[in-house]
Amino acid sequence: MPISELNQDASMWNSLKLMRACLCFLLLMPLTVQAEWTAIKDPANPNSQTLVARTSNVDGYRLEIYQDSVNAVRGRFTLPDGLLKFKGKSCPTYQIDRNVPKNRSINEAFCLSSGNWSEYILGYVTNQHITSPTLLSIMNGINIVFRFQLENGDYRETQFSLAGSKRAMVTIFGEDITVSAR
Repeated sequence: MPISELNQDASMWNSLKLMRACLCFLLLMPLTVQAEWTAIKDPANPNSQTLVARTSNVDGYRLEIYQDSVNAVRGRFTLPDGLLKFKGKSCPTYQIDRNVPKNRSINEAFCLSSGNWSEYILGYVTNQHITSPTLLSIMNGINIVFRFQLENGDYRETQFSLAGSKRAMVTIFGEDITVSAR
């Protein structure tokens, strides 16, 4: 067999191996980031007109963003239903893409925390504008990861896709609201 035919066979074999590896990667990719953002009426207060941008992952964790009655923009991270509880009143750390991890609200204020949820103030709506580098990163980012400790001492991590978050934010805040980092 001529060398040129051997090189073609080797090249074809390497291409098939690469295609198989890519297919395996796509099939085994974690599903926890494959969520969709939606805008819904506040499930905690069905009589309210407040809209909430919400996503959840296959493990049951939820992330919600909404504007409260004093125009604060809040982000709420909730554990799955069940027996899981945060350790004390600790604030989970969140990291958007490769940005610096944070566990505080704006102006370095601590988060509000309960047994199964933590809430951060991301900014305020003032004159049809929100100044919030975190909210802007959520709207334009790819992925957000939360890391936290449970009351039993275990550490956990979960993540959400940010695909569709910008559309959900425009729905809850309105098209006339602008968002900037500064």
